[in-house]
Amino acid sequence: MIKKSTILKVFHILFWLIIGSGLSFLLISGIVKEQTNQCKAVQIDFKDEKLINMIDRKEVYASLWPGRSELYPVGKNTASFDLFSLENTLVKNPWIQEADVYFDNQHILHVDIKQKNPVARLFTAEGYSYYIDDRYNLLPLKQTDHIVLPVFTNFYVNPAGMKKSDSMLLARVVSLSNFISNDPFWLAQIESVYIRPDNGFELSTQIGDHTVDLGIRSEWEPMFKKLKLLYHKFSQEDSWSRYALINLQFRDQVVCEKSDAKLLRTDTTQLDSIQVNQPIANQINPKYKPQ
Repeated sequence: MIKKSTILKVFHILFWLIIGSGLSFLLISGIVKEQTNQCKAVQIDFKDEKLINMIDRKEVYASLWPGRSELYPVGKNTASFDLFSLENTLVKNPWIQEADVYFDNQHILHVDIKQKNPVARLFTAEGYSYYIDDRYNLLPLKQTDHIVLPVFTNFYVNPAGMKKSDSMLLARVVSLSNFISNDPFWLAQIESVYIRPDNGFELSTQIGDHTVDLGIRSEWEPMFKKLKLLYHKFSQEDSWSRYALINLQFRDQVVCEKSDAKLLRTDTTQLDSIQVNQPIANQINPKYKPQ
């Protein structure tokens, strides 16, 4: 007579064999189904749509599948896609900050792109030009770009061997660019920013024949507030052509050199000192043009 314990062991083994067979069947079915899934479409999305995109969907597609027609991945087995490799290919584009490639439940291949954000246009003394983004990356120019940004000239930093002073300069360039871009008046008024050998900044302006010396300071708000007060005074007195140099390096004064001075003089008798604590209005008429 078969013992009860033996029968229980047999049932126990049969139970787990059935469970194991079921799981194996589901796993194999899933693998087979996965292998038969096909890509239905490719959807490219920019997660930070800007007024002007430095890259477009055609460029993204060409980076992923160079020389292929746009119908190429459709119908291809989803299991054959190396999604990680596709992401790595995209981030090699100097204008792409991040890329995320994945399939959804409908077997649509999604390509999500985050672009780099240029904040200034840079020109070197040799005539080369770049963009710089908000993370201090230098970006190449593109033939199709049409973008209005603050311009910096005499740029000299070599990304391959940056020093601490170079990093500080890049930080000041980005900071000043953001300040200018956030104020429509200054974006229209400032023609370019010259970078001196000592890393000081000098502004060339659209209205007036003067140069604005910012020195190596970085307190943009108080300096430009003083400059705006001074411009209001110029507008009231019709004296836009009176000065050749406006020096904003001093905390309590704006020092101006007259246009008829042949050389920049340190003699204070040749300079006009304009106190900024006078009750002058804070706004200038941006439509004013010197006569």
